[in-house]
Amino acid sequence: MNGYIAFYRGRQIEVTAATSFEAQTKAAAEFKAKKSYEVTVMLCEKEGEQVVHAPMF
Repeated sequence: MNGYIAFYRGRQIEVTAATSFEAQTKAAAEFKAKKSYEVTVMLCEKEGEQVVHAPMF
């Protein structure tokens, strides 16, 4: 299971799921979003290891 942070209309939650699609679906249900594609998810933990997103300069 991987850890994701989900964002929707200025709110955020943490969810765990096997895939990003599953995380998006879970988060949409938690946010009670009508359209799951409006929820953005970002990977933050993969198999117990923290994932760091660094911008390319």
